[in-house]
Amino acid sequence: MIEHLRKYTGMIIFVIALLFVGLAFFGDHGTFGGRGTNDPAYISVDGNAYSVSEFRKKGEASLQLGGGLGLYPYLVTMGALGNPNQEEAAKQLFVNRLLVEQGCEEFGIHPGDAEVTAALKAMPVFQGQDGTFDQAKYNTIATEGIGHYGMTEKDLFELVRDSIATEKLASVIGGGLSSDRQSALESVASRDQQVTIQLARIALSSFQENLKPTDDELKTAWETKKDAYQTERKIKVTYFIAKPTYPEAKKEEPKLPDALTEEDKKKAEKEAADKKAAEDAALAEQKRTVDNELADAVDAFLADLQNSEGKDFDKLAKDNNWELVTTEFFPRSAVPPALSVNLRSTTGAARAAADFLFQLDMSKDLLARCSEALPLNDGAWLIARLDEEEEARTKTFEEAKEDFTKDYIAEHAGEALKKDAGEKAAKIREALGAGKSFADVAKEVGLEPKAHGPFKATDKLEGEADVATLFQAASTVAPGSLADPKFLPDDKKPETALFVFVEKREIVKDPARAERVNQAVTMSGRSLQNAAFDSWLKARLESAKVEMLTK
Repeated sequence: MIEHLRKYTGMIIFVIALLFVGLAFFGDHGTFGGRGTNDPAYISVDGNAYSVSEFRKKGEASLQLGGGLGLYPYLVTMGALGNPNQEEAAKQLFVNRLLVEQGCEEFGIHPGDAEVTAALKAMPVFQGQDGTFDQAKYNTIATEGIGHYGMTEKDLFELVRDSIATEKLASVIGGGLSSDRQSALESVASRDQQVTIQLARIALSSFQENLKPTDDELKTAWETKKDAYQTERKIKVTYFIAKPTYPEAKKEEPKLPDALTEEDKKKAEKEAADKKAAEDAALAEQKRTVDNELADAVDAFLADLQNSEGKDFDKLAKDNNWELVTTEFFPRSAVPPALSVNLRSTTGAARAAADFLFQLDMSKDLLARCSEALPLNDGAWLIARLDEEEEARTKTFEEAKEDFTKDYIAEHAGEALKKDAGEKAAKIREALGAGKSFADVAKEVGLEPKAHGPFKATDKLEGEADVATLFQAASTVAPGSLADPKFLPDDKKPETALFVFVEKREIVKDPARAERVNQAVTMSGRSLQNAAFDSWLKARLESAKVEMLTK
């Protein structure tokens, strides 16, 4: 356990952890098997071949485990987060871990045992409610939680060790870079100022009202836009949910106490409490036994399913008296209620079971169209088989007409909004140069100005939901000038045009500014360091020879 740790650490930024029991719920089902003949070479990196189980541990399972540990910065650095294709993300993590290991060997980076132990104990996922290390919690995750899916405590150590080594390697590679203190000073000073502005806006709706496109106009535009309008992929599955049957707790009718004295009463209460505790412990143990027996039955089902190459799914389920249900076709946005459940989680950050069902692929063999055992709440397990699918396709014009018409109007209204805002801004600037006030010229061009301030980025303004955007627009504009029109939520799909006239900007005195400048310099340095490491890793990846040996 933790006293025998030989390696590891990690960087914890997020306190929400992903579930551990879902470590292997994606990827090819070649990972059902063990080593030997069922563990063929799967991937080659720079001429070295790695088996299915090695890829799974260092890639697929480690991706989930890293999320469970809260190693999100590490996973981002390794290019394993943000990719909706889980197989590609796992491959990226696997290859990059090998490349980082090579780099660490070159630079002599080998995280020590003490670092690993301290890092694991500091991880929120291994801590109790009092914020200290919880040995029992660690034991559950490091043995039962990950062992059920082919990982060991050593794999846990190796992942955390890699996260420490990666951070150290990044420090070495980007160690010669330093940030510009003057830029940090100017940035902090800009955030510390307060501004006084006049604000006016134009809404997109004022242009939408006048747009009435004909069917011919819509159909002409449709030909160049139609690929963006797709139906949802739909799937049809057969599944069962294996549920444990727990013994019922004993119920005793309340009775009046027989004790006459206060001492006898306390003694009777203690005996009753001890009896209740013993009964609860016995019931909990019985439930654990039931859970273990069900888990064993599920494991046996998966083993037999593999032996039959997926053909005996129905038969094996019926042999276990697990009720089979076959759905109609459904999209991801309308999952049947029975399947609209989250996976079991010890941390509160559980994934939806449907995510795994929609990763199943009809192009693969029958076994690969069967999910792994997905753990649900209350000790239950969900296993499903993909029966049929309707691939996403481009909608017909009639199917997409309502949505396309809205988008067409929004696009053309947005173009008109931006054109009008640019013309109004030019007129306002010309009038300001001639000595007119913003309030007067704004009204002349049809705007309704409103005064705000002085205010800082963190202040609240009546009637304004996004004060930070107003502050940002004004923070670098010379007093007496109009900022460039600001489009919300963005320039591509504007819904509002903002006109921000800056009356005054002034720096607020703050004795803590120097410390914030120091922090900004440090953060900027880390950003440069990370950029250097990213470039190094990208170059290594481009020069690496990676080949998939199993399709």
